[in-house]
Amino acid sequence: MMSDPSVDARVPDLDPVVEQLRSVLLAEPGLVRLEPTVRSTVQRLKLTPVALFQQTFGADGEEPVVSVTDGLTLSLAGTMVNVHIDVATDVDHPALTLSRKLQVLAATTLERHGLTVGTIDVTILSIEEAPRPTRAGDPVPDGGG
Repeated sequence: MMSDPSVDARVPDLDPVVEQLRSVLLAEPGLVRLEPTVRSTVQRLKLTPVALFQQTFGADGEEPVVSVTDGLTLSLAGTMVNVHIDVATDVDHPALTLSRKLQVLAATTLERHGLTVGTIDVTILSIEEAPRPTRAGDPVPDGGG
């Protein structure tokens, strides 16, 4: 007897995926940080009651279809996972090149989790000088005096 595909289909838990993707992205040279935005904060606040509702009234094993952390949102639309990334980049790395690298890293990470890649949007919110480590023997900047 064949099982009903609709019963076997499971909505993926995006939380572990968003955490791994966060780590992968932050390791990329030129990315200063994932930027928290009002949108990501509001999205998280909206998801908390939804997750509680699903936990209380949803079917066992039902997982949220959106996962948000500062600067990173994954959402399931049909069978595809869409990604939105908000970033601050280092002025020494071309922003467009870095954006494309982040898109590739996101797609690769989703595929490794067996997910279908939808859209991957990268928004560059800031381009700034990244803090540089000082070397032993470098002069200490004068505090202006």
